[in-house]
Amino acid sequence: MAAAARSFMHAGFAATSLDDVAAAAGVTKAIIYRHFESKHDLYLAVLLDTRRRIRDHVRDPQLDADTVAELALAAREAPDGFRLLYRHARQEPDFADYVDELDTNATHTAETRLRERIPDPARRRWIAALVAALIFDAILTWLDTDQPVEPDELARTLQATVRALTAAQAPSAETATS
Repeated sequence: MAAAARSFMHAGFAATSLDDVAAAAGVTKAIIYRHFESKHDLYLAVLLDTRRRIRDHVRDPQLDADTVAELALAAREAPDGFRLLYRHARQEPDFADYVDELDTNATHTAETRLRERIPDPARRRWIAALVAALIFDAILTWLDTDQPVEPDELARTLQATVRALTAAQAPSAETATS
């Protein structure tokens, strides 16, 4: 799975052959065919494995510091799978739905949590989508820069950023009374 994720991530779905994956994994193509019927099935298995890792770490997604730290731990376990899911799969028409669903769920969770802080629905939807994108992009950047801090520090940094972002969007006492 790791070799498949790495191969697909570097060359893309269309340009990666099962021979490429087999060579990266140090096995024969016949071994891959014992487990997967097609390249499509293998790519899908990598995405589903990454989603399973995320689910195993993030049991109650709240988009808080604990959720972000656990999401980073899942990304650390399978960095190429995480990159494939959040960066590359959305470019592949057959697989974009797998990441879009995660984005939708994260945005919905953020929107629910922001309901009291940002009363305007349009503004709240925008900030919720921004928060979800920020978290996923921050974890990708963290992976790409060789994980310079531990997941809990990454989570605290993102939590402070989200707090500042949402505080800037909350109505002030003066506007609320006008």
